[in-house]
Amino acid sequence: MARVKGRVGLTMLNWRGSVPAALQVLSALVDNALQHGSTSQHVDTSLQVCLSITESQQLLVDVRDFNPVFADFRDVRAGVGDGLLAELVRRGAITDLTWFVSPEAQSKTVRAVLIAGVVEP
Repeated sequence: MARVKGRVGLTMLNWRGSVPAALQVLSALVDNALQHGSTSQHVDTSLQVCLSITESQQLLVDVRDFNPVFADFRDVRAGVGDGLLAELVRRGAITDLTWFVSPEAQSKTVRAVLIAGVVEP
């Protein structure tokens, strides 16, 4: 569902970068959120996804889940590990990866930044 709605969103935003690469990043973030982003208090809570384009034409892919912890963030951001998100960082599909906890400390948002360049999906 994320890939279908993501494709529509990228079209509506007129994303000039690689749509397959952006959809792969979106899919990896959603998959990680589904695997690691729920807690016993928020098992049935929906994820929130936001796609936006900055003035400098960077694509921001934000995925919010209900686990305020990202234990392996430093490794993933460095492209270390065998998960898809780390692989996308290594390949340069993601130019920046950040995360932040909500003010009430009940959720986190993981943000991937993509630029409109030539990236193999």
